[in-house]
Amino acid sequence: MNAECLAAVKVAPSTMELRRLPLPDVRRAGGLLRVEASGVCGADVSWYASGALPSPEPVILGHHVVGTVEAISEPAAAALGLAPGDRVLVEEYLPCGTCVPCRAGEPRLCPASAPTGDTLRVGSTPVSVGPGLWGGYSQYLYLAERAMTHRLPPDLPTQLATLVFPLANGITWVRAAGAGPGDCVVVVGPGQMGLSCVVAARAAGAAHVAVLGRAGDEARLALAERLGAHHATTDPGELRRAVADATGGRMAAAVVDTASGAAETIDLAADLLGFGGTLALAQWPAGRTGLDLPGLARKRLTVTTVRGRDGAAIPAAIDLAAEEAARFAPLCSGIVDLAGVHDVLAALGSAAGRADLIHVSVRG
Repeated sequence: MNAECLAAVKVAPSTMELRRLPLPDVRRAGGLLRVEASGVCGADVSWYASGALPSPEPVILGHHVVGTVEAISEPAAAALGLAPGDRVLVEEYLPCGTCVPCRAGEPRLCPASAPTGDTLRVGSTPVSVGPGLWGGYSQYLYLAERAMTHRLPPDLPTQLATLVFPLANGITWVRAAGAGPGDCVVVVGPGQMGLSCVVAARAAGAAHVAVLGRAGDEARLALAERLGAHHATTDPGELRRAVADATGGRMAAAVVDTASGAAETIDLAADLLGFGGTLALAQWPAGRTGLDLPGLARKRLTVTTVRGRDGAAIPAAIDLAAEEAARFAPLCSGIVDLAGVHDVLAALGSAAGRADLIHVSVRG
C-alpha cells in the first residue's frame, strides 16, 4: 500500500485542489477504506460554493461513500464488525453513542456529528483534523471506530451502490409523512431525493403519486413518471386538479417537500393536503419561515422535518437497488474521477443548473 493518496480538497469557495495526503497508520486504531466511489449530494453542491460551510478550512467533501476495507486495527474491527475485503457503505454520521438522540436510536441527530466543521463527520471535517482523510472525494477514507457502516452485495454496480443513501432517505421521508397503502402522496422537487421519494411512495403502496417541478425540469418529471408517478407537472394548479380528481376531492394524505421549504411551498402543500394530512419538510431556508397556523389547524395538519435516513431504511434501499437495477439506471448520470469533481459541483450549482445530472458518482 502506498504511503499517500490523492484527494480532491475544497480550499476556498468553488475552488478545488488535488492534493497528495499521507495515509495514517491504522495498526493500533481505526481503519482505512479504499474508496470505490462517493455519491454527489445536494449538500456537497451548496457547501462547495460556500466560504463557511461546512468549514472555512480546507476539507474533503463527499459523504455517500462506498468502498472496501483495506486495513483495520483490532479495536476498530471489533467495534465495526469488519475485516479487510469487506465492501461497505459508510454513513456521514460519527455519533457519540451516549447523547439523548443516540440513546433514542437517532444517531443522525447526534450533536457530535452535526456538519459544523468543528465536529467529526464524514465529508465535512477539515483535513487539518488528524488523520485528515474524512471525505469520500479521495482514494482512501479513514474509518473511525464510531463509523456507521453497512455491508453491500459484491455484485451491486458502483453507481447503484452510491444511490442507496438517496433511496434510503426517500424511504425514511415518506414514512415520516405517514404515507401508506391507498394514499395520495405529493412530492415537491424532482431531484435525486424527490425521485427517490417517488420510488418509496410506490413501494409503500401509494395509490396516486404526483410530482411538482419547475420550468426546466421536464426531463426529470418524465423520469418521475417512468419511476411510477401518476402525474408530474410544473403547474401547481394542474397538480391540484390532478390530486383532487385522483382522490375524489379528499386531497393528499402526505406531501414531501424536497425542494425549498419556502413559505409559498408550505402554503401550496397545505392546500394540497386533506384533513389530517402531513407535510414533511426535507428543506428549509435560513431564518424564520411563516406558517399559516390557523390554516393548518383547520385541517388538523401535521408539519414535520426530516433529515437523513434511519437505519431500517438502508437494508430496504439496498434490496431495492439490487432487485431493480434496470429501473433505477436512468437516475445514475455518470461517474467522474477526482479531477472532475470541480466541474460537476460547479455545473450542479450554476444558476442554470444541469437538468440532465441527477445522481453523479465520484470515483476514488
